[in-house]
Amino acid sequence: MSSPGLQGLRPWIIQRITAVFIAFVCVYFLVSFFSFESIDFEQWHQWVYSPFNTVLLSLFLIAVLWHAWVGVRDVILDYFPNVIIRLLLLSLVAGVLLASMLWGLRALLVVIS
Repeated sequence: MSSPGLQGLRPWIIQRITAVFIAFVCVYFLVSFFSFESIDFEQWHQWVYSPFNTVLLSLFLIAVLWHAWVGVRDVILDYFPNVIIRLLLLSLVAGVLLASMLWGLRALLVVIS
């Protein structure tokens, strides 16, 4: 149960936490990529499918999609007063983000097994 004054605080905190996580992971990716002497498929494959990087990429994907959900959800709630259109748009966005998450995780986890 939340008080009426704190309804916007939770999404705000989620946006900030995911943004900081995304920024740190992007810096890690850039440092990793620039540390390679040359990037070929085998080296890229080994880097992506090392356990640490696979987990980090999975968390990165989830964080990006969660960040997108909170942002788009707030825009839809703010600018679409019609409940039916709002529900339709939220369902559409949720479906696209869920499908994106499943596709991304499948791409990361299928090659491991």
